[in-house]
Amino acid sequence: MQEAVAGVKTITDANPGDIFKSGAEILLGGFAGGTYINIINAYLFTGSSNNINLRQPFPPVYPKADPRDAPYSVSESKLRAAIYIPPGFTYGRKQPLLFLPGTGVRSGPSFASNMGKLFTNSPIADPVYVNIPNDVLGDIQIAAEYVAYAVNYISGISGNRKVSTLSWSAGSVSGQWALKYWYSNRDKVNDKIGISSDYHGTVFAKLLCPGFETPGCTPAIAQQNYNSTFIRTLRNNGGDSTYVPTTNVYSIFDEIVQPQADPNASASLNGATNVELQSVCTPVLPGGAFYNEHAGVLFNSLAYSLAMDALTNPGSASLARVNAEQACAQFAAPGITLPDIFNTYAQLPIAALAIIAYQPKVADEPPIMPYAQKDIPA
Repeated sequence: MQEAVAGVKTITDANPGDIFKSGAEILLGGFAGGTYINIINAYLFTGSSNNINLRQPFPPVYPKADPRDAPYSVSESKLRAAIYIPPGFTYGRKQPLLFLPGTGVRSGPSFASNMGKLFTNSPIADPVYVNIPNDVLGDIQIAAEYVAYAVNYISGISGNRKVSTLSWSAGSVSGQWALKYWYSNRDKVNDKIGISSDYHGTVFAKLLCPGFETPGCTPAIAQQNYNSTFIRTLRNNGGDSTYVPTTNVYSIFDEIVQPQADPNASASLNGATNVELQSVCTPVLPGGAFYNEHAGVLFNSLAYSLAMDALTNPGSASLARVNAEQACAQFAAPGITLPDIFNTYAQLPIAALAIIAYQPKVADEPPIMPYAQKDIPA
């Protein structure tokens, strides 16, 4: 494990500030070679957005599960097709856990080698993967429709049992938008767990979206500019606080989302359990070391312990209930292998390629949907 970490550090030190180049070298340089099959399988199956889900939710959840819900602009067939339900899903015997992906990736590949793997082998939760078309590079307001529908649909086919969500990066933002504008979700979500979230956006988005069209500016990236209109609308009138029990875990070494250090971390929400890894583990211990960056938090042992704690107790996670000393001493959560780690890191160059391929590029963020315009700050 330490040799692998040293290898990653050699690459990242050679490409300071260029995570896309570093990630590509990790992937193509042999570090992730043993996981290509896993990545392909994840894209073909758990990463599919063309799924056939014939079970009907009860009661119906479309066009609205609650009269106060925002309207959908996407058809129910498309919303439902984005949900990958693994063959072993128990339909409510275990707590459904929806995995929500970040910018540029699908849910299956993002989580297959970290949290998804760990919870698949756990009696605590039942993974479901929400694979948003266009790899969450389009309008995040549309991505939130997929999240809102998935929450209501999975609950509706699981005996109306509450579900939980585990999100990475912008997946947390789409989940928060869904909770704000789809009131029905607030009654259906038991726990919201965010990894490397950016509820306040990131200053680095300005590099790709400086106010004019560039090869790296997509609608979702423009929306994630620090203090963009989208972000300010989300945070206004209560969106900077929790709607359901929420646990956020993040790292000061995040190379995608900044600021990410307390007390100004973009991942922090009022009323949530907000855990900066370095404030608990320090940067000296493995659990807080440099490789716990944007993707690295996904396999972090303390992050997994907190997610488990949130799912097995009322309310959000509590540091007092987990063995933080033990978790901080571990390079990764128990059950995570070296191929898993490099497969997780490989999501960054995959995201970079998706960003480059996405069309059309934009110069500015999409307009705020009519239902949310009342929350645009003056």
